[in-house]
Amino acid sequence: MVATKPLAVLLAGAVAMLSLTIVSTVGSSATVASTTSVSSPSCPPVSNGVLNTAPSVSGSKKTVALTFDDGPGRSTQAIINILRSFHVRATFFNIGWDISDYPSLVKEEAADGFLLGDHTNSHPDLTTLSAAAQTSEIVQVMDLQRRLTGTVPCVFRPPYGDYDATTLAIAHDHGLSLWMWSDSGNDWEAEGSGSTYWIHYIENSAIDGSVGQAHPVLLLHNQMITMPATVAALPVIIRSFERRGFTFVDLLGRTGPPGVCGSPAAPLPVPTHTMIASGTTLASGGTRTSPNGQFVLSMNTNGELTYSEVGGPTLWSTPTSGSPGAVATVDNGALTVTGTDGQKLWSTTTSGQIADLDLESNGSIALVSGANVLWSSDSTLTAMRSGNHLSPGWYISSPNSRCQLTMTPTGALKLVAADHQTLWWNNTKALDGRTVLQPSGSLVTVNAAGSVVWSSATPDRSNDFLSVTNAGAVTLAGSNGVVFWATQ
Repeated sequence: MVATKPLAVLLAGAVAMLSLTIVSTVGSSATVASTTSVSSPSCPPVSNGVLNTAPSVSGSKKTVALTFDDGPGRSTQAIINILRSFHVRATFFNIGWDISDYPSLVKEEAADGFLLGDHTNSHPDLTTLSAAAQTSEIVQVMDLQRRLTGTVPCVFRPPYGDYDATTLAIAHDHGLSLWMWSDSGNDWEAEGSGSTYWIHYIENSAIDGSVGQAHPVLLLHNQMITMPATVAALPVIIRSFERRGFTFVDLLGRTGPPGVCGSPAAPLPVPTHTMIASGTTLASGGTRTSPNGQFVLSMNTNGELTYSEVGGPTLWSTPTSGSPGAVATVDNGALTVTGTDGQKLWSTTTSGQIADLDLESNGSIALVSGANVLWSSDSTLTAMRSGNHLSPGWYISSPNSRCQLTMTPTGALKLVAADHQTLWWNNTKALDGRTVLQPSGSLVTVNAAGSVVWSSATPDRSNDFLSVTNAGAVTLAGSNGVVFWATQ
C-alpha cells in the first residue's frame, strides 16, 4: 500500500515499555511493594531475529500461515467471511490510518480470534526514518488497537519488508516479534482489478510459491481499495493447501476455526471431582471441598446449601435460608435439604436411582449414576471479580467449558483449549504463589514472599472482572463491560 496522508505527529506518552510500582495485598499479610517492568503483557515472549516460517503444531507435519497486510479495507469483510466458512485462522497486519477508518472491522477480527498485527500507522519505509519516528509509527498502532479491543499487537511486519537494526530493536523493546513472509500471492499488483487474469495470477503465485516449503508464511493484502481478485482467489488457495495436508495456523501457532476455543471436534475437558457417596448426610455446619481445594460445599447453619469458591463468590445455592439446623442428604437418586422437623425444604427432581454427588473442579456439582448425569447445578466459574484470586491448580472456564485459564503448579497462567492447544501463557514462575485481581484493576501474580512477578499493568480501575470467552481469549473489563485488557 502506498500511503498518501501526512505523517502523524509523534504521540507523547503512548503505549511503550511500562514500568510501574504495584502495591499488592495477599490474604491478610502485610502490603508489599514491588516494581515490575511489563511490555505487551498479553503477548508470549518475543522471538529473536526475523521470522518467516509458520509455527509448527503437534500432530501436523505441514503448517501454513495466511497473513493479510494493509487493512482493514473494503474487501476485509469478504475475506473474514471466507476464512470463517473454511474454518481457517489467519493474521491481519493492520495500518493505523485504516484502523481509524474501519474500527468495526478491527473489533470483528479480534472477536473472531484472528491475530492482529502492527503494520505501522502510515505505511512508510521505516529505514528512511529516525528512531523516534519509527517508534511513533509502531506505537500509534498499538495504542489504537488497545483502545478498540483491549489487546496489543504481538507481531509486527514492516511496510514493503524494509527494516534496519533500529526497527528490529524497537519492535522487540515493545514486545513485538518481527515477521516477514516466505510466499506471496503478489495480489497488490492487480491494483483493484477483478479480471480472470489477475485471479489466476494470484492463485498461481501463492500455490507455486509454497512448493517445497513445509511451513510457508503467505503474504496477501486487504488494502483500502476493493480487491476482488484476492477475494476470488482465496478459496482456491485455501483448498490447495487443504488438499496438500497443511494445517492453518496464525503466527502464534493457534489452530482451529476462528471464533471457537479449540477444535469443535475435540471433546470437552472433563473436570476432576470429589465424590460424596449415596447415603451421605451433610450436617448443619458441615463442609466438603473440591479436589483442588478451589470450591467448598457448605451446609450453612442458616439452612442454606451452597457451593462457593474459597474466598470468592457463591456459584450455587438452595433457596432454604432461614431454616437453622437443616441438613443435606444424598440418597435415593436425589440431593435433598431437610429441616429439623423432617420436612423436605428443597430437592432435585431426580429419584429412584443410586447416585453419587460429584463436587466438580469447574464450579458445578452433579448427581451422577454410572456414566449418566441425572442433575447438575450448571454453575461453572467463568469470571473472577475484583478481589478474587487463583491458586496453583485453580482455573476458570469459558461459558461453553471449552477453554480453561489455569494457574499452573509453577505459577504461570495458561489458557488451554479442549483440544489441549495452549492459546496463551505468561511464562511466570511463582511457586506457592497466587494470582489476584486487585481492587485497583491490575491482575497480578505474586510469589510466596508476596512480591509481584507479573502484572497486566492496568491500575487505577475498580469493579473489574476477568473472564474467559468462548472465542478463546481472556479479557479484563470494567463495570460498563468495556474491555481494557485482553489476550490475543
